Amino acid sequence: MASSPAGYNFTAAKRRYASDCLLNSKIGNQRGISLLITLLIMSLLLFLCALTIMYVANNLRYSGAYKSSAKVFQIAEAGLEEVRARLRATSAHPISDAYPSNTAWKVYVGTTSRAQEKGYDSSNSSHFRLDSLQSELDYLVKTEHQTDSSGNILYWGDTNNDGVFERTTTSGTNTKNIYLVTSYGYADKSTKTLIAEMTRMPPVNTPAALYVNAPVTVQGSAAISGNDSCGSNNLSGIVTSQDVSTVHLNGNPTITGVGGTTPNIAHTGTALNLPALITSLKGSADKQYSVESANQTGTTTPGPGDGWGTLTPGATTSAPSSCSDHHIIYYKATGTGIHFSGGVSGCGILLVEGNLNLTGGFSWYGMIISTGSIRFSGSGGDNNITGAVLAGGESDTDTIGGNAHIVYCSSAVNSQTDNMPLRYLSWKEQ
Repeated sequence: MASSPAGYNFTAAKRRYASDCLLNSKIGNQRGISLLITLLIMSLLLFLCALTIMYVANNLRYSGAYKSSAKVFQIAEAGLEEVRARLRATSAHPISDAYPSNTAWKVYVGTTSRAQEKGYDSSNSSHFRLDSLQSELDYLVKTEHQTDSSGNILYWGDTNNDGVFERTTTSGTNTKNIYLVTSYGYADKSTKTLIAEMTRMPPVNTPAALYVNAPVTVQGSAAISGNDSCGSNNLSGIVTSQDVSTVHLNGNPTITGVGGTTPNIAHTGTALNLPALITSLKGSADKQYSVESANQTGTTTPGPGDGWGTLTPGATTSAPSSCSDHHIIYYKATGTGIHFSGGVSGCGILLVEGNLNLTGGFSWYGMIISTGSIRFSGSGGDNNITGAVLAGGESDTDTIGGNAHIVYCSSAVNSQTDNMPLRYLSWKEQ
């Protein structure tokens, strides 16, 4: 048996060997854990990279789809606006509706191939096709008469004479067709369909040269004529929603017209809803003002000095004037109201929410509608309103005096809405 070298401690060597083995084992374990953690981190990073790539790709795809959708939406909307403009009575490229009572009438605006896709039949005498004015945009617009659930053609107008426009199946000079307009837009292999109801604005029903809700005093040398100076639609001089006894005549005023009691003053059983009427018209106003209380002259800006049209006076103060301009002027007048003096004049429809005072050579061609009281007087100038006046005040007494004249003229009343853009009644995306 061999003996250990002198000085060698066998027990200590065994212990060192065991310690080294344990240390190597721990190091090996730590290296394995580090490798596992590294693999996990790399897997997580790869997963996050994949998610980022998917997110960016989806965003690009959604962004492209959104841009395509927005583009085709705008194209379809442009189709609606072209038809809306061409249905206007004064359009340079009109869509003619010679068959307002024909349920089969249809007009297609766009190419022949697009129109045929949507039902156009060139052999059908009720079908018409027009080229679009926007050749760079790809859309097809189909226009037809709107009907109710029973197939009756629908119109827009005030058939019960209350001053409020509504849907009706009654046709006439004071109602207009409701058009169902469907616009199909095409772009980048995408399509969009927009459907709208639109109508021309019917003329305002006018019961008399002067309509009032409050007691009215006509005095001095004032004159009110319901005889149609521009046609054959003669009306009463004055119509009141109250009893005719609330109309007072002082001095030597002249009231002419037809119907009613002497001197041509009548009572209506249905009061006009003038606030609702103004609401339906003010959206088309080309000039709008808001004042608390104001006295404005013909040179005031903003106001009459902005240019409200140039009218041609009649031969006398009591004769009708004329004008080829068309405006809708809207005033929201609080406080004591609005006072026009110093040669204010204009053409179209004057809408006033509040009281209205007219003096000093005031002249107007068209309609004046006020939710409050009206005072119209003067001793010089024209002081002439050719058209009609509707006053809705109920508490204050209206006054027409001096040498003020109101001359009813059917064309001055009816022509004002002809030039207005068609009104949207409904609009939706399909």
